[in-house]
Amino acid sequence: MPSPNYLKQATDAGDHFLSTLAEGQETFLKSLATLSTPPPPPSIPAFATTLPTMQEVTEANFAFAQKLMKQQKDFIDKLLAASTPASH
Repeated sequence: MPSPNYLKQATDAGDHFLSTLAEGQETFLKSLATLSTPPPPPSIPAFATTLPTMQEVTEANFAFAQKLMKQQKDFIDKLLAASTPASH
């Protein structure tokens, strides 16, 4: 029989991890403010204007990751339903 506290324990552990991660990320971002940025290049090569921006690449990758996670959850839900004995 599964532990009745598993979901709470897993959620608490996940929340603690995400909180710690967020703190580290915030510290990193604050440390960037102390760095000086290099000057921009004198001119951007013509081919570079056809490349996607960092923001576009990030958005596309996270959109894919969200779709992947949803598909994986749907699969696991179906797998669990198929592998759970029917109750009479």
